Amino acid sequence: MKPIYIFVVSKFLLTYYAINYVLQELEKIKIEFIPNNDNTLIDKIRSKKPDMIIVEIVISYDIIKLLREIKKEFPKLKIIVLVDASDIIKLPILYDMELNGYISKYITKEELQIALIKINNNEKYLSKDIKLVIYDFILKKKLSENLSRREHEILFYIVDGMSNKEIARLLNISEFTVMTHRRNIMRKLNVKNTSQLIIESIKRELVILIKDN
Repeated sequence: MKPIYIFVVSKFLLTYYAINYVLQELEKIKIEFIPNNDNTLIDKIRSKKPDMIIVEIVISYDIIKLLREIKKEFPKLKIIVLVDASDIIKLPILYDMELNGYISKYITKEELQIALIKINNNEKYLSKDIKLVIYDFILKKKLSENLSRREHEILFYIVDGMSNKEIARLLNISEFTVMTHRRNIMRKLNVKNTSQLIIESIKRELVILIKDN
């Protein structure tokens, strides 16, 4: 296996130590810890040119925006997210970003090593519990009200309380476009206001509603 240079981006130094301990059993691995509040992450990627980044996250709008920026500027960089299927808000949105790996926080040592090798060989990797959540969501989408991918995405943000202006800024589209999507969603779900939209979305399980830690 060719040498691999990895950034581990996390709030916790222990996460870095654990990943470093597991991956050092593989040959030619160099790992560097980057705190998740480091505002120079993109600059460090530019200057140090890692092959992969492993990002431990509780999903927020800021981290989604950051991952979008990284993916856009560094299309060859392999992006892996370390997540917990039981405390995630928007795993389906992350999945739609088509990252390289979705790794469970409960992953075993052997599975992490296998995942890294597969991702390094340009394969995508999803941990089993993450895969179950994703497949369940995809099935519900197929059985839902024929919402488009963009409408599903905007629906998530509406349910989480974002304004049209905030959604437009996050997705880099106009407020008018957001308003048009919102009207189409409400028409498809046969609701008349945002409160009804949220209640109906949760009742029909069109969104995964999970509280922040």
